[in-house]
Amino acid sequence: MKDMRIVQEMYARGFDFLPIDLFRVQANRFQIIDGKLMPSLSSVEGLGGKAAESIVDAAKDGPFLSRQDFRERAKVGQTVSDKLHDLGILADIPESNQLSIFDMM
Repeated sequence: MKDMRIVQEMYARGFDFLPIDLFRVQANRFQIIDGKLMPSLSSVEGLGGKAAESIVDAAKDGPFLSRQDFRERAKVGQTVSDKLHDLGILADIPESNQLSIFDMM
């Protein structure tokens, strides 16, 4: 609730926010990109600083093939992966490395 009040105050003062981009985000620092704020990964509830740093390091190696690949490279668990997926950060990434015939349609 405290964070929401701060965000509400920032919107009232004309600040805008960007969604978190896995390939541009920093682990523990907010960034200003094109005049808008991008939150740090560690600002996601339930995601600690170590996990955020691990994710940022894994993203430096290029795009993730799947959420399974994300978990392996970033060394995070299913809970973190699900949380980021629910927030839309991993929304475009398929669950597994296996292709389905329906993926080709």
